[in-house]
Amino acid sequence: KLPPWPKMWALYCLVIFYQALKHELAPIKPLPKFLCVKAVVFFSFWQGLFLNTLVLLHFIKNSKEEDGYTAEEIADSAQNLLICLEMFGFSIAHHIVFSYKPYVSDIPRPPPQFLTSISHIFDMRDVGTDIRTQVGMSMQSLSRRDRKMERKPLISTSEHVEMETFKTYHTTDNAT
Repeated sequence: KLPPWPKMWALYCLVIFYQALKHELAPIKPLPKFLCVKAVVFFSFWQGLFLNTLVLLHFIKNSKEEDGYTAEEIADSAQNLLICLEMFGFSIAHHIVFSYKPYVSDIPRPPPQFLTSISHIFDMRDVGTDIRTQVGMSMQSLSRRDRKMERKPLISTSEHVEMETFKTYHTTDNAT
């Protein structure tokens, strides 16, 4: 059984991920997607914590049968059942939030042939294109971020003035 700390870490990482990339991801509407994913982790964490508390407070007890289940096994089974039931609702939410419709063209086309569809499954060219696109977007984002950052001079202003004066003096001296 997984302790609650990895689930808390997963929630924290999702929040940090969203905060770091919310502007870059704005065109694909990340907040509803983030909330759908977060809700799955959130509900499973809190219901697990609640069921474990019920076991500790002896509201969930061992089975009275000789070869029965322990209170922990009953709580785990209850959590598994609840997760299965919740996934039905989450699957509907995911179907709405992660819709295919933005990726479908309005141009009517005949349905593809079976072998054509199979060949598209094994065609890996789109993976390379996606990697080049994503790396390019990341590099553009980093270069924009670098341009926005203030860069501190490596030398003080007085040292800079002295160096410029020195350069001017020696350039003028060498030119004559």
